Amino acid sequence: MFIGLIKNVAAGTRSALFMPVQLWSFQSGFIQVALLLLLSFALTFLHDYVDTWPHHVFNPFGLSYQGLLYFLFFFSLALLARIKGRWHDADKLAVMFLSVVPVIWLGTLCLYFLFEQQQLLDAYQTSWLVFSIYSLWYLLVAFRLFKRFFYLPTVPSVACVLFYAGINFLPLFTVPAAPLWQATSLAVGHANVEKPIDIETIYYQQSPLLDATRARIYPGNKDITDVYFIGFAGHADEDVFMNEARQAERIVNLHYNSHGRSALLINNKKTVHRYPLANQHNLDILLQDLGSKMDSEDILFLFITSHGNEEHEISTDFYPFKLNSLTPSSLHNMLANSGIKWRILVVSACFSGGFIQELADPSTLLITAARHDRNSFGCGHNGDYTFFGEAFFEQGLKQGLTLEAAFAKALSIVSEREDEQGYEHSEPQMVIGEEMADKLADYEAERQKMQPGNWARTKLDSVN
Repeated sequence: MFIGLIKNVAAGTRSALFMPVQLWSFQSGFIQVALLLLLSFALTFLHDYVDTWPHHVFNPFGLSYQGLLYFLFFFSLALLARIKGRWHDADKLAVMFLSVVPVIWLGTLCLYFLFEQQQLLDAYQTSWLVFSIYSLWYLLVAFRLFKRFFYLPTVPSVACVLFYAGINFLPLFTVPAAPLWQATSLAVGHANVEKPIDIETIYYQQSPLLDATRARIYPGNKDITDVYFIGFAGHADEDVFMNEARQAERIVNLHYNSHGRSALLINNKKTVHRYPLANQHNLDILLQDLGSKMDSEDILFLFITSHGNEEHEISTDFYPFKLNSLTPSSLHNMLANSGIKWRILVVSACFSGGFIQELADPSTLLITAARHDRNSFGCGHNGDYTFFGEAFFEQGLKQGLTLEAAFAKALSIVSEREDEQGYEHSEPQMVIGEEMADKLADYEAERQKMQPGNWARTKLDSVN
């Protein structure tokens, strides 16, 4: 019995790798179907268990989902066997298809691991790329099996594959996936099951959250130039953007003494009840509020971190919300409506250089993590920073450097890091208006008189 299972997995492996294999290499029988079905289920169970380790709970709805997938699998094969006059061999056809599962499962996991090591694609793009490769691989194997089993020419074999794919792949796009093990989130000191986002509740929370955020921002001292900070973390699927916005706020508060004049807009399940959503509406309201509180000589520091695309749109993806991307024109209009003259804008995203043309003006310092046609790097994980964010904030501003000096240092650090990892240079950009250059020179002189030392500096001072 188990020897037959081993022989079937070996034959399935050869078939999945497009190696020569004879039909008689597969051991048929309903016992073998049952064993291979249990093996397939065990691999799914193991994957979901490890993927959510160590904080997880068993999800009984996953059994219904798996049951639907297996039902459609057997139904499609049985129907094809009946149509082709091979109903008496339906068990062998099922054995052949189940035998290729282990190697395709292992190969797909290896693809996920390999693609997670790169920085060019985000998690969403990586997921779709791996799924596309898996689908193509699996359907090519199915084509070969149908062709051999039914002794068909190419066109009828393709028809069988399309029929099979239409039935088996449909639930992947129409039925919500339900893993067998579901991740939980850690609350303070103990674990709680992560609850799905309640769209209606979060929607009605936005107004009080925004009001509370605005209430914590106080007008500055009319006798000096004050800096106001807004951090905008757009993409919810990766904690790095949330973490980077928080780190930037801490460093700017220390560097520019902007405590009580800073705010965060974040898209992330972990903070959805603490911070307002990072969307255009909330950013617009917050900018208008700051515009009413800031003196004419005060400076806005707006930091945006997220994914960006070649159309120069900043991602605000936060499923199940459907939020509009942040664009250069929309940000330009919001800033214009706020009445804030002096602006420091830092945009950390791929292709963020596309914001320069729309937003550059005499009273603005604009810094971007990449050129308009280049990727930036360091996303796709849950660390504290992207490449540029760490270099600019942690190794630049936190060490007491001016904005221009911090940018120059970040440019060098990022370039070296990209060379080490074999990436095309992102080429961060900085454009400073003539009026803003004079303004910042005067402000830095004023700041140095009031704050000659910066206790936020780290050991990097002694190294650099």
